[in-house]
Amino acid sequence: MENRPIQIIGGGLAGCEAALTLAKHGHQVELWEMRPSVPTPAHSTDRLAELVCSNSFKGLGLASAHGLAKEELSILGSSLLPLAFQARVPAGESLAIDRDRFSHLVESALEAMPNVTIRREEATSIDPDRWTLVAAGPLASDAIHARLAELVGGSRMSFFDAIAPIVAADSLDWDQCWKANRWDKGDGADFINCPLDRPTYEAFVAGLVEADRVEPKPFEPKELFEGCLPIEEMARRGLETLRHGPMRPIGLDNPKTGRRPWAALQLRAENDAGTLYNLVGCQTRLKWPEQKRLFSMIPALANAEFVRLGSMHRNSFVESPAVLARDFSLGAHPNVFLAGQITGAEGYTEALATGWYAATQMHHRIRSGTPRPLPDQTALGSLVRFLTTPRGPEAPGFQPMNMNFGLLPEPTFPQGSRKKDKGLRKSLQAQAALVAAQEWVAGA
Repeated sequence: MENRPIQIIGGGLAGCEAALTLAKHGHQVELWEMRPSVPTPAHSTDRLAELVCSNSFKGLGLASAHGLAKEELSILGSSLLPLAFQARVPAGESLAIDRDRFSHLVESALEAMPNVTIRREEATSIDPDRWTLVAAGPLASDAIHARLAELVGGSRMSFFDAIAPIVAADSLDWDQCWKANRWDKGDGADFINCPLDRPTYEAFVAGLVEADRVEPKPFEPKELFEGCLPIEEMARRGLETLRHGPMRPIGLDNPKTGRRPWAALQLRAENDAGTLYNLVGCQTRLKWPEQKRLFSMIPALANAEFVRLGSMHRNSFVESPAVLARDFSLGAHPNVFLAGQITGAEGYTEALATGWYAATQMHHRIRSGTPRPLPDQTALGSLVRFLTTPRGPEAPGFQPMNMNFGLLPEPTFPQGSRKKDKGLRKSLQAQAALVAAQEWVAGA
């Protein structure tokens, strides 16, 4: 098996990062990309590492989780990140790039590697006995999707996102909300309840009905699933629909007033640390500025920090916590690794990071038989932990995630400092992350 080249399926950001990473470690690599022989509805060229949406890799600097992730990737040795900086165009404190130049730089880097073979054809199978890295993204061919579903179990594959926004717990106005389960059922107080009075509720519903939406792309399903309707579609069904649906106040008497509110939005923990909360029942197709504007009408969310906004679109991904080991290999098929959006890691920086990570773990497995995961203190390590930690039966269904500070462990605060100082918290988390990344590299 080790005499065969490593197969990488998918020539996007994650696949190209993985190919260069493995090649630099001395491995023979075959990079398979089905375009141009098999086009996709989202791509407009046949180039490798084509950016199909925005040309921005988001923020720079340690005040941003994506900026922290880029600093880590620089320390860890990402191959594509320096090329992105070479193709940079002016965009303030963000890393925006010239798409064409970036793709050209990536292709040139791959072609310059004597141990990389680029196969411009469709991969139609996944051999679990061969070292393989699947980075096919959300628009993989039907054959690869079918084979991956066989390997992970069909119920472990999702083909459509219905995502609600996520907020940072420390950004909530706790004078305007309380913790409790409906009817106080259960062993603890698992939900944060955000009350609305009648005028606020009616204004919120009216805003949902009138707000600008993102229209589905031609390759996305036009029909909506009754079980995951966008909140704005529910609002269009009538003023009372949300009050009898996800915002029903029944069983949620407000201990601050002793009365039941007119309506209540519930927040549910998204991670085991309780730093991130999901807006229950608020999956949406609203444009992002509209989401921030409308959800901020809810008193408890007036100054909320949204670490992820809602979306509904075609985006195939596996149920990573149930099928991926910490090294991003399939638990039942340890020679097959996943990277990129198929893992539930959303975003360009995340694609580079997961491509580098999966390739690096595969390298360590091939060379020594054991992986070498990153510490949880790093931004990438914390994302990997989120994606691969099994979830309990009461946890919400798995949905994709971006890098964000809410995934990082709580920092150690200097004596006498204010733990509610969010700027200090992020600064301490960033410092700990970079130290952990440097120590990981030093121990390689």
